[in-house]
Amino acid sequence: MNQNNHTTHAKHGLTSINLRKETIKHTLRCLLGCNIGEVTGIVVGFHYNWDFISTLILAVSLAFATGYAFTIIPMLKTLSLKQAARVAIMGDTASIASMEFAENTAAFLIPGFMGAHLFGPIFWIGLAIILPVGFLASYPIMYWAMKKEVQKGKKPSCH
Repeated sequence: MNQNNHTTHAKHGLTSINLRKETIKHTLRCLLGCNIGEVTGIVVGFHYNWDFISTLILAVSLAFATGYAFTIIPMLKTLSLKQAARVAIMGDTASIASMEFAENTAAFLIPGFMGAHLFGPIFWIGLAIILPVGFLASYPIMYWAMKKEVQKGKKPSCH
């Protein structure tokens, strides 16, 4: 580990290891929020018999909205709304975009997943594949955003 990075984080009360743990927590919250929003959009689109593109636009829009909310709300324990929003917008915009791109690409590549029934095995197998893909795509971006805030002296919570 670079001693300079460790010192920079430590003087703000957040070691590199704790920053990674916090990033994992915030990335998982974002992933959860995004996927709740995305599934809600898909359910609404199918319920109203919308075409694929309209449903996809709604799903991705709701993914962003709920992803931001799931990131910002827990950060309000230690950051102001402005600081939490800055972290979310800085980290989550690119993070959610990369997550959505990775998950949707993986979903299109899994044979039968896009037409799978909610209770069918291909849906759950596909979901077990695309969620980690989304996490792995978004984690580095969230880490960068959180590290940047820490270096500014605005430490995220370690709890």
